[in-house]
Amino acid sequence: MYARGLLLTMTLGFTGCATLGAQSLPEVQSAYNEKLSITQDTQFLLNIVRLRYRDTPAFLDVASLTTQQTIGASIGAGASLPFAGPAATSSASANAGGSMSVTPTITFSPLRGDDFVKRLVAPISLQTVSMVASTGWSISRVLQLTVDRLNQITNAPTATGPTPELPPNASRYISLTRALRALQLEEHLSMGVVREDGLGDTGILYLDDAAASADPFHTVHELLEIPDSQTHIRLTEDFTRKDPAALRVRLRSVLGAMFFLSQGVEVPPGDEAAGLVTVTRDTAGKRFDWQRVLDGVFRVHWSASEPPRAAVKVKHRDTWFYIADGDLDAKSTFMLLIQVFNMQAGRAALPLPLLTIPAGR
Repeated sequence: MYARGLLLTMTLGFTGCATLGAQSLPEVQSAYNEKLSITQDTQFLLNIVRLRYRDTPAFLDVASLTTQQTIGASIGAGASLPFAGPAATSSASANAGGSMSVTPTITFSPLRGDDFVKRLVAPISLQTVSMVASTGWSISRVLQLTVDRLNQITNAPTATGPTPELPPNASRYISLTRALRALQLEEHLSMGVVREDGLGDTGILYLDDAAASADPFHTVHELLEIPDSQTHIRLTEDFTRKDPAALRVRLRSVLGAMFFLSQGVEVPPGDEAAGLVTVTRDTAGKRFDWQRVLDGVFRVHWSASEPPRAAVKVKHRDTWFYIADGDLDAKSTFMLLIQVFNMQAGRAALPLPLLTIPAGR
């Protein structure tokens, strides 16, 4: 939901000359597309870093896109006249030129209010998770980001809020997601959405019995406490009763998923010493490595100066934070988070922003 009367307008810095007429459209569209993508990525990374520092996140959405074009034209003529003589000749010439500068402006509106906050803190829907997992995403990545618990196996639930002082134990959950991923890579596993009478749309996990002799197949069934003979597993969010034919799933909220990823933000030692962030330590006082929970799916580095090669970068508290351009795992997880956010907590029932580009013939 949008707050009334509060708009932020920003003119983006890619004004320049372009070809007159409709030929300019691809260049202008590409420039807008790139700037919008950078704006979205920067906002999400900034909010993840804010959560690591226990600062309040804030979300802006594009309310409108406009552009102003300045067209200039020039025309000139010249002539040469003979001085004398039979071989003297005269000539005349004319030339014309034109240029166009494009000044795009994006107007932002803050996302806030009761409706947006509810969607931000409400559990991600099972249909959303099943749909995402069925579209080619790594099932281990999807389950790491969106799920808190599968049957009796928990996925570091204390990590879905401010950084805890004591480390969680997610070793069994990681073993489970790795086994599921191994089956997926061998095309022995799929996840989707089905409609059941009296239950509506629900998720379902298919395990190919052709993989029954494989170790990952036995690992999945053993950890989930499901008989090896069961290959079609219905997903349910009902933990009030134990159904041997169903896999009970407790899902995270979008905000919980962002808190989870914030544990992968590395911070300067000075900020730790100043008590600006929580440092998680085990019972022996040893510093805990959060990659033991994140399993390498997400990491944010810090730098005192602007990083030259970064997929996404943002400055917060006079420090640069960034996702390395070569860290494909972190980039994939970041992309998945934004996709889930747009499906779950992005604006609803509101018109999409329109981009109007005046173009000559």
